[in-house]
Amino acid sequence: MSEANGYNEEVPNRQAALKVALRFKNERISIINADPSSKPFLFWFIISCYFPVITACLGPIANTISIACVVDSWRIEEVVESDGTVSVHNIKDPRSLFVVNVMSLVFGFVSNIVLILHYFKKLSYLKSQIINIVGWTIAGGILLIDVVICSAHFMKAGEHRSIGFWYACITSGLYLGCTLTLTLHFIGYKLKKYPPTFNLLPNERNIMIFTVVMSIWLIWGPGLFSGLLSISWGNALYFCTVAVLTVGFGDILANNVASKIMILIFAMSGVLILGLIVFMTRTIISKSAGPILYFHKTELARLAALRKNKNGEVDLTGKEGFMEMQTIRKITRRKEIIYSVSMTLFVFTLFWLLGALVFHFAEGWSYFNAVYFCFLCLLTIGFGTDFSPKTGAGRAFFVIWGIAAVPLMSAILSTAGDLLYAFSSSLHIERSNRAYMNLKYIFLNGKEKVQSLLITQMGIFTGAEDEAEEEQEEEEEEEEEEEMEGGAKGQNYSFRNEYNTFAQLNSNNSDVSKGESSKELDSLDDFIEDPFALQLIRTNDTFSKRSINQMSKLKKIKFMLETIRRLHRISMKDEDFTLNFEQWSALISLAKPVEGIGPENSDFWVSENSPLRYPINEAQYAYLRLFKHVEEMVEELMTEAEDDSKNLNIRRTSLAGSLNKRISPTEESHNRDRL
Repeated sequence: MSEANGYNEEVPNRQAALKVALRFKNERISIINADPSSKPFLFWFIISCYFPVITACLGPIANTISIACVVDSWRIEEVVESDGTVSVHNIKDPRSLFVVNVMSLVFGFVSNIVLILHYFKKLSYLKSQIINIVGWTIAGGILLIDVVICSAHFMKAGEHRSIGFWYACITSGLYLGCTLTLTLHFIGYKLKKYPPTFNLLPNERNIMIFTVVMSIWLIWGPGLFSGLLSISWGNALYFCTVAVLTVGFGDILANNVASKIMILIFAMSGVLILGLIVFMTRTIISKSAGPILYFHKTELARLAALRKNKNGEVDLTGKEGFMEMQTIRKITRRKEIIYSVSMTLFVFTLFWLLGALVFHFAEGWSYFNAVYFCFLCLLTIGFGTDFSPKTGAGRAFFVIWGIAAVPLMSAILSTAGDLLYAFSSSLHIERSNRAYMNLKYIFLNGKEKVQSLLITQMGIFTGAEDEAEEEQEEEEEEEEEEEMEGGAKGQNYSFRNEYNTFAQLNSNNSDVSKGESSKELDSLDDFIEDPFALQLIRTNDTFSKRSINQMSKLKKIKFMLETIRRLHRISMKDEDFTLNFEQWSALISLAKPVEGIGPENSDFWVSENSPLRYPINEAQYAYLRLFKHVEEMVEELMTEAEDDSKNLNIRRTSLAGSLNKRISPTEESHNRDRL
């Protein structure tokens, strides 16, 4: 992200303010070796950021399910008893099958430990990637071979595949999925698309911690309830998953006092852990991915507009360029909302219909009933034993499908709710409610609260939105200015008036009218206590102009601090607050651009120097930029004050020396006699 030559000295300051106000971490984009406006950028960004997160979720869950592959037998036999009931008997697996299952579990567990060490930067990228890719490939590969051999050679007539067998199929797929995601990430590093690191935020690293905790909970729970309810470990895992997801099928019940007590403890803690995972997933979707996708799409449209302007297809003025960029931002925001809603519907439909297809074949239900069942599960309704998986394949698939689908759908639906709320606000529902609350507030608190209410509710504008009322307020402020000593304008000072002050900040010598000069000079007594310095300023033209200039800067600082206070308050209450062209121009002018590079330039607002290319909190950016300029002005005043103090001492010493020379020896002797 290069900058124009005229801005080089301002880059650190602008980037520092931008970094704070930016709605995403700029480092996540800067490490991607691709143009942000190109499609490869988006591809490699997703791989660098979200493939490690996917791996961190798949790995621990795969390890949890793989325990069932070792503990439960892979084959069962159904026997009809003399009373007509059907009993299920487990068939012991061959020893070679058991050994391979244990080896797969060990390789998968070691790979998970290595991934955790790298997540917390205890192991280098290259070492961890090699160990993880090799480890999960071996774990998934030998388990897949085991599944194929078992199906081909060990399944006899009358024998059926148990829930342990289907868990093995799912586990091998998860292990190989981890291999695939990490291999693609490693390929991106070898192609020098990003450095050897996972491009993760702290909350994305923390999601692995809670995924591991959730996996431990799903290992402890089945081990406990397997003994309490006298069911297999695989069925106990299914029971615990149903409890944590709050679906409640009722096909497996806690049927004794001990299991009832323990399910209360297990379910409560499990739901809390799952809630944290859902919250972090939602944060990643809305706060991390959204702004970067917005930036990518804005860059595409901005570069297209810049090319048109440079090719002469359009001829934009500075303000027209600003309006063009604002239009691009609005359209991009609208597309982002449409994209988010579309992706929400797509993911929901994918989990819904594909899940129903699996249950259709696994349970033998009609496809309609399978669709009905999946919909109830996604919304965590669960009408008792209306429909629930009974086969080993159905229960094993429900564990992985439910763990992935239900939390993800909760996060997606919550995000969709936020989008709908924002859309309703755009229809002025919120504004009408606010108007009602304003009237109620005024009625209850009296007229003296009107002004403070307007400042609080309407941002930095201290008047009403109506044009006539704005003009009337400006006239009142002008009258107040004339009455107040020294031209001070009081506290209720609009941003428009402050802009008139900011527009002059780049000039080295402030132009002060004659009428203002007398007011400034009359107010010197309030600032300067030294009579000698005060007399020198009144009689010396150079000192007079310098003092007037300094007091003008002090007034500007005062106005700017008032604006900073208001902008800070707005930034805390309304992240979507926007500045108009005049306000942005005033802020950009503080950067002291070279001639031809600035807000009045035809292509400034669609160039790479434009701050509008980023998703930022505009009010926060504005007050940070103003605060930086206040610091610069204070430093200038301190330097000038030190110079004035030195010059004043020199003049005082010089005057004292000249007075001593004018005294005659006789007068000096007479003075000594008097002393």
